[in-house]
Amino acid sequence: MSDKRPVVVYGASGYTGRLVCEFLRDFRLPFIAAGRDKARIEAALEKVPGIEKADFEVVAVPHDADALARVFDGAKVVCNTVGPFELHGETVVRAALKAGVHYLDTTGEQQFVLPVKRSFGDAYRKAGLLLAPSAAYMHTTLDLAVSCAAEHPEITSVSAVCAATGTPTYGSTQTVVRLARADEYYLQDRKLVLWPRAKHYEVHVPLWSESQLALPWSGTAVPVWYEGHAQIESMRVLVSFANNRALMEQVVGLLQLYETQLKQLDRAAQEQAFTNLGEQIQSGMPPRENRQLHRSIDIAIGTGQTARVEYRIHSTCPYQQTGLIQAYCANRLVYGEPAAVGFQSPARAFGHRALLAALEQYGYARLERA
Repeated sequence: MSDKRPVVVYGASGYTGRLVCEFLRDFRLPFIAAGRDKARIEAALEKVPGIEKADFEVVAVPHDADALARVFDGAKVVCNTVGPFELHGETVVRAALKAGVHYLDTTGEQQFVLPVKRSFGDAYRKAGLLLAPSAAYMHTTLDLAVSCAAEHPEITSVSAVCAATGTPTYGSTQTVVRLARADEYYLQDRKLVLWPRAKHYEVHVPLWSESQLALPWSGTAVPVWYEGHAQIESMRVLVSFANNRALMEQVVGLLQLYETQLKQLDRAAQEQAFTNLGEQIQSGMPPRENRQLHRSIDIAIGTGQTARVEYRIHSTCPYQQTGLIQAYCANRLVYGEPAAVGFQSPARAFGHRALLAALEQYGYARLERA
């Protein structure tokens, strides 16, 4: 079945999975919409604009590496949207490797990305396959600004801020609450160094006169991509939800709650507590983003001994950007080969200027040099 459909969207019934399917339709890429519940997937895809013009099939599959590998077999790439990835992601990475297909996903949590890099990066490279977690807004979009700063050979350090707007989905919220127990890293002298635990920061960004409450947000995938980089020696990334300070304050409270009450619990009790807390914050699916409301800015300030550059990406609708990034990368993999295989950032695999052009063409982003 997958000989005719080169892309598999795993988690197609979720908010982000539906957007990936929507943009695959735009690229006219045949795909398999996979997940545990066939009826739920079918009901979700009925809400995708123009889905009647897409070439797809719906497949139910248990969350098991062998079963997933059978569905992936014969495809070119899997787009994985099933989170929290800390809990569910490795199974899909293992299945994609077994099936011999490229792997993309939508997360950036370091507690998933770092183990995947270290456990599977060499195996994917030897198999000639791309392993690209975080082909998504926040990580890839911010990295486009960072990559522009890195075009200047005199730049060796980068300070980056993602100031997003929007409402996290159920799955994203379940990931966010688990950041409380995660080790978070920034890059210092080409090595990953731990951020202080349960600490928050105030940042100033254009577009908003007041300061924004910011967190490392797991550290994001961006410093991980630059670990051991020949040019960029140091990098710190902070994240803020500029339209939702209350959400940021809730996450700060969760960090403190973990340190004082949850840290001593066993893993099973922690998982139940995190699930309950996440459902209190976001128990359902948010509405589709609005271009007039959900405006974000990603900033990369690069410095050298006597140099400074600043790049900003003004953008809108982060989740829709994710759908586009996934479909763009899938299209490149179906009809060509990535510039590099193994564990790679989308910017390295496909070119940061090409990815930026795709976002700009759809009206989702605009780069400026400050």
